[in-house]
Amino acid sequence: MYDGDKAVISMIQCFKEGMEIDNRTYKCTVIEYQKEKEQVHLLMSSGNITDISLDGVYECRIQTLQGEAVCTGTIKERYENRAGMIMIFQIINGFYETNLK
Repeated sequence: MYDGDKAVISMIQCFKEGMEIDNRTYKCTVIEYQKEKEQVHLLMSSGNITDISLDGVYECRIQTLQGEAVCTGTIKERYENRAGMIMIFQIINGFYETNLK
């Protein structure tokens, strides 16, 4: 996985009682992968940062040169700065890859 890889995230579970799963898909770009912390830093390119819940589990699909890397995790942080809308995605279960080629 490299900086600049395209990614999409979508909610698969929510923790908050009474909250419904957000069925939207959000497009992102990988800006950093911290293997030792099991975190992916993402720059959102669709949607609004406040649409992303800190009370949910998301699936993240990243398009790599080898195919698609998929993982699940939670949003540890979300904020906006000069670079744009940033999310820190905390990986729960590691990656599995699907070969699309």
